[in-house]
Amino acid sequence: MKGRRPRRRILSAHLPTSISGSATFLGWRRKVPRRRPPPPDRTGAPSPLIFHLASGAAILEKGVALAPLAGDDRFPWAPSLLDRGRAIGPLDQVSVAHEAARRLGDFVRGVEAWQTHPHARRLADPPALWQSGASRLLDFGGRGPAVVAIPSLINRAYVLDLSAETSLVRHLAGRGLRVFLVDWGVPGPAEAGFDLTAWHDLRLAPMLAAARAAAGPVALLGYCMGGALAAAAAQIAPESLRGLALIGTPWSFEGGPGMGPTLRGMAREYGAQRLTDELMAMDKAFGAVPSDLLQLLFALLDPGLALAKFRRFGRFDPGSPRARRFVELEDWLNDPVPLPGPAAVEILVDWQIRNLTGAGAWWLSGTRIDPARIRLPALAFCSRTDRIAPQASTLPLARAIPGARLREPHSGHVGMIVGSRARREVWDPLREFLADPPDGDQYRQR
Repeated sequence: MKGRRPRRRILSAHLPTSISGSATFLGWRRKVPRRRPPPPDRTGAPSPLIFHLASGAAILEKGVALAPLAGDDRFPWAPSLLDRGRAIGPLDQVSVAHEAARRLGDFVRGVEAWQTHPHARRLADPPALWQSGASRLLDFGGRGPAVVAIPSLINRAYVLDLSAETSLVRHLAGRGLRVFLVDWGVPGPAEAGFDLTAWHDLRLAPMLAAARAAAGPVALLGYCMGGALAAAAAQIAPESLRGLALIGTPWSFEGGPGMGPTLRGMAREYGAQRLTDELMAMDKAFGAVPSDLLQLLFALLDPGLALAKFRRFGRFDPGSPRARRFVELEDWLNDPVPLPGPAAVEILVDWQIRNLTGAGAWWLSGTRIDPARIRLPALAFCSRTDRIAPQASTLPLARAIPGARLREPHSGHVGMIVGSRARREVWDPLREFLADPPDGDQYRQR
């Protein structure tokens, strides 16, 4: 919506991770015995297990020294964090506390500069070709072969249409393609209880049918976990599809970096079923798994990132283009969506912990999804510097699809979409592929 600006609240993940970054610059650490948090209460409300584990085990045990802040009235939350059993004793050097306070002060000033910045996203959404519940298929027009872009369910779709200068979908629509964008929306009553099969059957499949009716055979462009849904759709119903492009699509979660190690560590201590129960308890209490939990898991990939980027932003000229670009992206990052419990269980437990996708054991819409059975020309972008979907996770999907072409950009996960090298490393080769994929007959005959 034109002029819409998300409420600029600091996410719950930013504060503890910023404490982490400000208090670990000496590399000091001390092991602390783990404590098991209490089970869910009898009312069915979620216990603080996941939040407690994530903020405690994965952040504070990385070396956070909170004790020096506990007596400072500028940090009233420090004692409560210490009481969680993850606190670490006082340091000998008082200067550590002073430096931590200085860095936190810079961080707070940067956050305030972002929160008060006047810029807002100005792009108006195009008409919707199809709509049901919270979801829409946006029609960006253009002339030429049709493309349906499928983003992640976890973040807002407008990262692909962030600004006039950084809109991938408008770029493609202006250069010889008819472009549609799947906007999943914010799940509401119509999406209550959705698992991934429901998202496919009741939202994505009808959207693809509407796009084909309007523009003929379509190519699928999947970004992040939207790429997993695109790959599944390419196997389930390849009729009238003409190609598959994937950008930063995680698939195998067996090893390597990413959020998988954190979740698997939780599963080893508490059990995958316990985590499943916790997620479903959240769904029951709140109507969905809160977005703050999902964002916290992303924050744990780089606990010092929020501290560093907001300290840096505090030094920007507020009227500069780089300040505007920072605000645009940060507004999107801080505008996440919740997930229905069953879908959250599939993504966080079945994918990240049990690795059903990478093991060839993920079922969607009654079909076991096996990328080796995809019979479409395919192109995959697997970044060398992606922290959210590292190559250990993305390359197995690219290599499993017969004949898939591979490109390895040096831009990060979001950088492949809006970064300074995005046009050269991703947009241009993507447009060439989508406009004229290799002849699909050789793939269908295999």
